[in-house]
Amino acid sequence: MRKKYLLLGMAAVLAVGAVSCSKEKKCRCAVLHSSTVRIITIDGGDCEDIKVFRYHTPMNVAVTDSLLCTDYEFKIDSEL
Repeated sequence: MRKKYLLLGMAAVLAVGAVSCSKEKKCRCAVLHSSTVRIITIDGGDCEDIKVFRYHTPMNVAVTDSLLCTDYEFKIDSEL
């Protein structure tokens, strides 16, 4: 009887772990005041929470872009 409860408990823990694993998500982000679109992959959270993107250019200039992001799948994504 104890072994049954132990096995059921382990199965429940595995089921919860499988459901709670985060899945990578691709965010499509438009750079405000520009025609540039950035594709950013995140492990968790919402794409709408991404507001800025900081990077360095090849000439080592720090750049910060303001973004508007969504996880909406575009038609071109399904055609590839």
